[in-house]
Amino acid sequence: MQTGDWISLASVIMVFLGAVWAFIQWQHSIKLKKSEFILQFVKELRYDKEIVNTMYIIEYDPNWYNNDFHGGKDEYNVDKFLSLLNYICYMRKMKLLSENEFKVLRYEIRRTCISPSAQSYLWNLYHFSRKMSSPCSFEYLIDYGLGNNYFYPEFANPNSGRYKKLLNF
Repeated sequence: MQTGDWISLASVIMVFLGAVWAFIQWQHSIKLKKSEFILQFVKELRYDKEIVNTMYIIEYDPNWYNNDFHGGKDEYNVDKFLSLLNYICYMRKMKLLSENEFKVLRYEIRRTCISPSAQSYLWNLYHFSRKMSSPCSFEYLIDYGLGNNYFYPEFANPNSGRYKKLLNF
């Protein structure tokens, strides 16, 4: 090999090493952005006053979903909270969150899914949406709850006596 060939080979190796370095930096940047995104969820779940108060209601009041709920003061906050959890479940289903990233947020989702009142509310919305031939607002959260056996098998039955029927379906 001549000197020019060595210089060409060295140039190719340098370009390759530069590409590998750029790829590593890009991967690091993606991980950093994802961690910032997850931190945003954590902050909202732990420090947004409406979300925190709603989580307390879901965790500690097994009978919050009752005849006074629809149109009441808590409906907006519960829907806001469930929308956040639904979006997290959507991101997990689309594989935008890894299992390790999802672990940070799993507690709130699990606690919500096992709440008797949350199950009744989601059951009512699910079957009302089906009657209207419309997707349910919290479809990904419901899918997660069903897939992890947090809901009773009767969830799919619109005539189940297990849940309080408060919507007209």
